[in-house]
Amino acid sequence: MFEISKYKNSNVKICIRLPEKINDTLRKIAKKENMSFNNVIVSCIQNSLDQMDLDKYKNVNIYDDDELKV
Repeated sequence: MFEISKYKNSNVKICIRLPEKINDTLRKIAKKENMSFNNVIVSCIQNSLDQMDLDKYKNVNIYDDDELKV
């Protein structure tokens, strides 16, 4: 069963755009569960990842040489 957890080591900052309906739903969940909006989002993402077969992604290099150029 899906549970919202508190995450203490969320230290990577990102910016995402959400559809308004999803944003509203996540904020309602955060308020009802007395949790931060961030914890709700991280819990949702973790739950989705837990449901996926991630084996096909294990050899993907996320730090390609082109991406390191600033």
